[in-house]
Amino acid sequence: MQELKNGRARFGWSGPGSDLRRIKEISSSQRTSNEKVTWRYTQFLMKRLTVGDRLVVQLKRPLRQFLIAEVTGEYGSTDPEMDDFNHYVECRLLTNDYIRVDSQMVSQQLRHHLSKRGQYYEIYNSDALDNLERIEKISREGGEEFEKLNQEGNAALFASQALEEELIKKAYERISQKWPSAHFEGFVKELIESMAGVEVKKAGDSGKGWDLTIKILDPFDGSDLLDDIPVQCKNYQGNVKTEKPIDDLIRCSRNSKSNYAYLFIMGDISKSFKVSFDMRMEETKQVLGRDIEWRMIGQEEIAKLYLKKLNALT
Repeated sequence: MQELKNGRARFGWSGPGSDLRRIKEISSSQRTSNEKVTWRYTQFLMKRLTVGDRLVVQLKRPLRQFLIAEVTGEYGSTDPEMDDFNHYVECRLLTNDYIRVDSQMVSQQLRHHLSKRGQYYEIYNSDALDNLERIEKISREGGEEFEKLNQEGNAALFASQALEEELIKKAYERISQKWPSAHFEGFVKELIESMAGVEVKKAGDSGKGWDLTIKILDPFDGSDLLDDIPVQCKNYQGNVKTEKPIDDLIRCSRNSKSNYAYLFIMGDISKSFKVSFDMRMEETKQVLGRDIEWRMIGQEEIAKLYLKKLNALT
């Protein structure tokens, strides 16, 4: 918050050696794995943002409040000053205080767009953009009107959202306990078989890094789009403190002709695990000389798929 007040919006994925101006001058084939991962997640700071753009800034998860800023200058970096958040964009705050997502000021349309997941995304919807402009105006004027409109105005909606989050959490906790490692592969097999356009081709420990292979079908004629895709199943409780799943993904890519591999994993995934996941995927691409893509399906996504499966049965 203090950095925003000082005119800088900071962004992560930016430890020492991550200045995008320097990485940009290196050809993609010559970049290190760390540089490739940094560029993938943060290049939009240089390529997409221009002076005058608005930034909706979220400082905590889950999203309960936000700020609005305007881009006033170019990308910069304090590399290697800090271990993270060295990227910054010059900006000025347009809202004088946090805006509550559940407030009367925030329309349902804007709330829908703010709920999207991702490192960043652009809001195009004209109604949502108009609502952001109105929020800016009310915030600048401040006073009793702002205080009044920034109070809770959608209690029922957020009670519903809180209930959904609780159901998802209880679902993945129950899955983790009910289907321990020895049986988790069978659970994932049944889960995949409940999904339209995906078929389990072969189940059972391959000895090559994967527990299942699947094929993905064309939604129009049912023909195979992708075949023999390896799937790895891991069930951990609490923090995932090992990189064995990543080791096994490397084995999957080495022993399979598929460019894709999926990891279904229970447990709390740290940022360091995600960084290692991406970096080691880039290293595997270089070693094998082909365009490898790994996809990680975490416990929240697994729980949602399971709840969807149950809903389809009722």
